[in-house]
Amino acid sequence: MKKIVWLGPCLVLFGLISCSNPQVILLTLQEETLRNEVQIKADSTLWTNELEPERLSSTINSNIKTSEKAFNSPQMFSTIKELQPAVYPEIKGLESLDCTAMNTSLLSTMDKFCQQLCKGTDNLKDFFFEDYMFNYVFFKNDLNLLFKEPQKDEDLFDRYLICRAFENENLTQVPVRFYKQKEHIDLSVYLTYHNGYKITQIDIDSQFNGWGNTNGESKKETTGQ
Repeated sequence: MKKIVWLGPCLVLFGLISCSNPQVILLTLQEETLRNEVQIKADSTLWTNELEPERLSSTINSNIKTSEKAFNSPQMFSTIKELQPAVYPEIKGLESLDCTAMNTSLLSTMDKFCQQLCKGTDNLKDFFFEDYMFNYVFFKNDLNLLFKEPQKDEDLFDRYLICRAFENENLTQVPVRFYKQKEHIDLSVYLTYHNGYKITQIDIDSQFNGWGNTNGESKKETTGQ
């Protein structure tokens, strides 16, 4: 008889607890329903084999030793720079400064000639082809009509620009610009190959009427290209 008396209150208490939280029962039923729907769809789906199953269970880049600063390192920027084509400045009235495709022997000869001319018109004889030595005399006289030879310990020109050459089978033309402070003069140097490149003629720009103005042009030299 005592068991029946205690059983009744227990059932009443359980009922009160269950009815006091109906949302728990509802959420539980919804969760079970969604889980069943997902399982049904998963069972009815045709799955393909993994292409790289080992990568699914491993950490990406776990075996790659890469510095966190690698993408900002000088080496990275240097690599990117090498992949990009070089960009050369353009100066109005002057040919291209891109001498990358220029014959290295030709560029070396022009570089040495320009360095010597910056010191003055003397000592240029070795750069001329012996059959055209008279053109060296003409060139020197033409320059002397425009300005005087520099005094001792002075330079005729401050710097120079070597432009891209125009070449054919027998003759090569190399435009060159020489600077004296804020002014400049343009020359066309003609060379032929005879045991090395030799100058046959040098023309002063036909539009030259005295010193030209740089008009804020770049002072960058191309002798290192």
